[in-house]
Amino acid sequence: MKNSGWTWYQDPRAIIHNNKLVIGAVEGKGNGSAVIGVYDLEQNSIIGRTVVHKNYDHDDHNSPVFSALPDGKLLTVYARHGKEKFHQFRISESPDFITWGSEKTLHHHLANKNDKVTYMNLYNMKSERKLYNFFRGINYNPTFVTSTDNGQNWSKPTQFIQNETYERQRPYAKYTSNGIDIIHVNFTNAHPQKYGNSIYYAAFKGGRFYKADGTLIKDLKNDGPLRPSEAEKVFQGGSGKGRGHNLSAHKAASTCSIELDELEKPHISYTYYLSNTDLRYRMAFWDGKKWVDREVAYGGKCLYDQESSFTGLITLDPVDPTYVIISTDVNPSTGENTGGNHEIYRAKVGAEDDISTIFWEPITQNSPVRNIRPVILTHNNKRIITWLRGDYKTYTNYDLDTVGIIENR
Repeated sequence: MKNSGWTWYQDPRAIIHNNKLVIGAVEGKGNGSAVIGVYDLEQNSIIGRTVVHKNYDHDDHNSPVFSALPDGKLLTVYARHGKEKFHQFRISESPDFITWGSEKTLHHHLANKNDKVTYMNLYNMKSERKLYNFFRGINYNPTFVTSTDNGQNWSKPTQFIQNETYERQRPYAKYTSNGIDIIHVNFTNAHPQKYGNSIYYAAFKGGRFYKADGTLIKDLKNDGPLRPSEAEKVFQGGSGKGRGHNLSAHKAASTCSIELDELEKPHISYTYYLSNTDLRYRMAFWDGKKWVDREVAYGGKCLYDQESSFTGLITLDPVDPTYVIISTDVNPSTGENTGGNHEIYRAKVGAEDDISTIFWEPITQNSPVRNIRPVILTHNNKRIITWLRGDYKTYTNYDLDTVGIIENR
């Protein structure tokens, strides 16, 4: 998919449905439109692309996300980056997902005039017969709305997580779900430029928050949104305040992905900031009794100094989260500067492994451009690894294509 870009705090950015790989993105060139591209996995060919919203700010935060509907259609939802109090959505009309219905708008009732929305995340909960949309909303914090009619109408917003740091700050969250009755979330305290984030975890089931061992934390409706101090702390960050516009806070962590293994135990990947030229990748998983956390790779340099915790990213396979993909511009095992661009690597990371024992196999090598922000999808016995390839200067200044490989599991 040419001329496409995404950030990593909205999901699913790509979905496989009816043997089609459907990708949401925002153009970095031209009109900067929100677009959807479709690839036929049976024919191994590109079907095409369509514009769902023109002139979308050339902002990679605005990329569409998807949910499969019971009738075989797809719902797509998208919103501008912190500029409006609404999200927009469409429903597919053609089997190839190129033609979509008219755009509709949902206005969120956000009392604070400064509250705007961004980062759409769609998760279907079959036991509740509800579709959840998690986003940044109330008080600049993770918030959700629900739909009982496949996205046509939505509830009033509910604040999900509550910041505890100084001033008005925004926790960043990543979500996953078993699709039935539990949503898992890992999140930080604030923006890494403003605070030395730690990494937190909680499970959400039946309107209540739980720890990984099943211990009840609180009831959302009766006790209010989850605070970081109430959740499980997976990793302790630096806890200090920001140090200026071109530096992250000391030892700030940033969440990257969360997935479940076959026993529905959570696995988390995240970045750890030491300097603008030295970021690390770490992983943690719940072994049934405790969190096992360790460093797994060198992430190299930040993508640009104004967002000094932006890395090429680490992501986990949604079927087997011990299969890991990273993007880095250094030797992932030693941190040695190779003098090249960000490349894509893969590894199988066992329960006992850390950076000293993991073998990182390159997927790309000697690339003339950056390879960043990988996403892993699964289809039958196939694994699809996609990423962004091209020039990336800032989140509103990029020239990227979505590329990938298909491999047997």
